[in-house]
Amino acid sequence: MDTRSKNKSGVGLSLVAIALAVISLVYCASFAVDFFVNGWERLGVAVDYFGRIVRGGTIQ
Repeated sequence: MDTRSKNKSGVGLSLVAIALAVISLVYCASFAVDFFVNGWERLGVAVDYFGRIVRGGTIQ
């Protein structure tokens, strides 16, 4: 059985809200990827730094 909306504008507004959410996710995805990449690089630098301390190497 189909459920019918009593409010015709509700369907349109729901579609607009869904489209706005998708656009927001696409817009913010680049920032999220950038934060992940920067965090990964910083983690690598920290691990390298800690490894030098443990091995007794020089730290610049």
